[in-house]
Amino acid sequence: MGKVGCVEAFSPAGITSFFEPYELSPAGRRLPTSLRMAARGGGFTIRTGTTTCVTAHTANKSSVEVIVDGRRRNDFSTTETVAELMLRRADRKFKVKIEHEITVPVGAGYGASAAGALSAALAMNELLRLDMTFDELGVLAHRAEVGCRTGLGTVGPLMVGGCIIQREGGPPGLCRIDRIPLKPHYRIVTGCYGPIPTRNVLGSRAVFSRIGKEGRRAMRSILERPSLENLLQASEDFASRIGFMTERVARSISAAKREGAVGATQNMLGEAFHAVVEESEAGGVVKALMKVSRDMRIFSSRIDFEGARLL
Repeated sequence: MGKVGCVEAFSPAGITSFFEPYELSPAGRRLPTSLRMAARGGGFTIRTGTTTCVTAHTANKSSVEVIVDGRRRNDFSTTETVAELMLRRADRKFKVKIEHEITVPVGAGYGASAAGALSAALAMNELLRLDMTFDELGVLAHRAEVGCRTGLGTVGPLMVGGCIIQREGGPPGLCRIDRIPLKPHYRIVTGCYGPIPTRNVLGSRAVFSRIGKEGRRAMRSILERPSLENLLQASEDFASRIGFMTERVARSISAAKREGAVGATQNMLGEAFHAVVEESEAGGVVKALMKVSRDMRIFSSRIDFEGARLL
């Protein structure tokens, strides 16, 4: 077997502050039923994220191996799916090894599944010389994310970066992504207690309906005054109303705001939260959060304004 080099790509993590799930219509009717679910919403991309290295060998049969933080994993279906979609475009068979270095918690509203899929697609496209455009790669990563029910539209924001308002959901070409302009001196301080399995939420119609109603309410409020402060307040109100916020997440949000954060809210979806702070205030917010609980993983990151990219 002949080895075909090595390519690296990076995707920022994507923190969702609020969202509104819905079914694409009418343009979405061209999509398979499994891919018609989408989401409007908003949030942030951060420089802490996923770095992916892809290597490949020519082979008699195509295969995909996924390594996450040095360990072989069989449960990263979103990455496996996008890799299989990419391999269908190749003119030869390849044995592909995808190595993710993920620096955010998985399953807690940091967009790790989407970041893994998008960075893998970028690296495979370059390595296997598939000559696909950025949007085409995003479509495949989106298909993998929605098809595997690990999210409803995180890929698009990861391609853009910044403080995101996703006015319309769906794959690149259908989605409509706007941004709130920010100066670069803000930091995201975030804490994670644990995951909330996305599949458990996305599989319930009753939950969909409740989240949809409150998501529309949040979006209307934000678009009336699209400022950082209003985005965070509307998102916190949204999180309080949909009923997934635990007491310790609520205490952490209150502590961050008392220490001078611009605002804070729960990650969607995870037992986690994020606060936006002035760079000079970040250390104080982290110290305050450390007093709230020892069971929380806390970290701080700059906002990423570049989006996913080759390295």
